[in-house]
Amino acid sequence: INLIAGGDINPQPMIGEDTANAVPADERTYFEIVMGKPVKPLTDEELRNRVIYTNLIGAGVIALWGTAFWDYFTTAPVAGDEGWFGSNAKYGGADKLGHMYSGYLFSLGFSSLFEYWGMDEEESLSYGPLTSLVIHGMMEVGDSFSKSQGFSYEDLIMNTLGAAFYYAREKYPAVKEPLDFRLEYFPDFNSDQDLFTQYDSMKYLMALKFSGFESMQDTPMKYFEFQVGYYTRGYEDNDVYSTKERVVYAGIGINSSEVLKALGWT
Repeated sequence: INLIAGGDINPQPMIGEDTANAVPADERTYFEIVMGKPVKPLTDEELRNRVIYTNLIGAGVIALWGTAFWDYFTTAPVAGDEGWFGSNAKYGGADKLGHMYSGYLFSLGFSSLFEYWGMDEEESLSYGPLTSLVIHGMMEVGDSFSKSQGFSYEDLIMNTLGAAFYYAREKYPAVKEPLDFRLEYFPDFNSDQDLFTQYDSMKYLMALKFSGFESMQDTPMKYFEFQVGYYTRGYEDNDVYSTKERVVYAGIGINSSEVLKALGWT
């Protein structure tokens, strides 16, 4: 059996009544099975049920992870005043951009998953960001029961901004074609910080891609982009940094997507 194509020289009977559009159950790849690819096209009700289950499972995973690693449910509900990007903020504001990026990334991931299951693009564009907000909302509820965290309205705002940016980017080509929101991350595997909060190893940036402008698409300028980013250093227990730094930077970057296209990648 070809595990990539999932092929079988003797296909088995289809599962499900809709045999015209069904996929043989034993011809799905391992990836398709893990991702829950339907054996037959799902009805609208079945798709929405999957969205509900996804939200419930996601919230449950957050609750379990937070209980294990983020001291959830160890105190009565409290609110935390974390500040925004000030020098006295816990991470100098890097965590706020982390929440925005997470809101964006979760929206992208869940929208893609729902579309993979058969939901039409317009619906998945709404349900993905909403699922992101539910799961991040659960995270804030858990934070409110944490001695080290506390409920943060700033985080909630940034989660919402990330989901809204995803929606606007996918809805309007004029936003998507020239603009990327990115994370640069080189994990420190010797750090005591978990992989999600190693802000000394992260940079967040917006890239304005010149290839997104029609006037530059047939010129060498399409290989370049203008970047604006933000990062902090020294806000964690890290022997490498003796002082705290908050850095805003700008620069010209190489649009690697366009370079790969020019080399024949599709």
